[in-house]
Amino acid sequence: MNSKFFFLSSILLLQLVSSLKMQNSPAFMRNRDPIVDALRQCGVNECDHVLELGCGPGEHIVYIANKLQSVRLFQPTDVSLEALESTNCRIKEARLEDRILPAQQIDIGKPDWYIDSNTFDAAFAINVLHIAPHGFLPNLFREAARCLKANGLLCFYDTWIFDGRFVGPNNERFDQSLRSQGYSGIPNIEQCDAAAEAAGFRRADVLHLPANNQFVTYAKQS
Repeated sequence: MNSKFFFLSSILLLQLVSSLKMQNSPAFMRNRDPIVDALRQCGVNECDHVLELGCGPGEHIVYIANKLQSVRLFQPTDVSLEALESTNCRIKEARLEDRILPAQQIDIGKPDWYIDSNTFDAAFAINVLHIAPHGFLPNLFREAARCLKANGLLCFYDTWIFDGRFVGPNNERFDQSLRSQGYSGIPNIEQCDAAAEAAGFRRADVLHLPANNQFVTYAKQS
């Protein structure tokens, strides 16, 4: 009886430790389904191998993998070790180790971050652009091009400035707050397009999602 008690206690303790390592995104419940719908609409559900840039707590990659069953393999990445640990705990908890590889550490603000040249059919980033370092866009598209196969998709969920105008009444204040903290702030769609074109991408689509967010898809040309 004692050995059984200690065995069960050990399992519960391991589960508790794992749950404490898992971070949470406050916007996850609100935006998860619009993001999945957008991924389907742009064709990511038809891809075989998909890269996530900036996996954060790991909630999205697990949810997306469960919803997009046709995708064979996902590779989450992040610069934060805490985010990697949280993501790996969620992958294990969801028993998705056969479809989601262990999260890798990369810093999209630095050169030569690409992994596995010409390996991925698609890559996506959720709420990453506005908290990235200043001047990162050319390097982001250049390195993403090295990761993706020809005709690969590069998708971003975020909010943008279109023709010099913010989308939504509070985004200008949000942008000022971000920049005061040292982030790049809300991206300008024309600057994104220019960086994309220089790296061999073209903008394929812009979807307008709830809460003044957009889902922008670029396609690699060769």
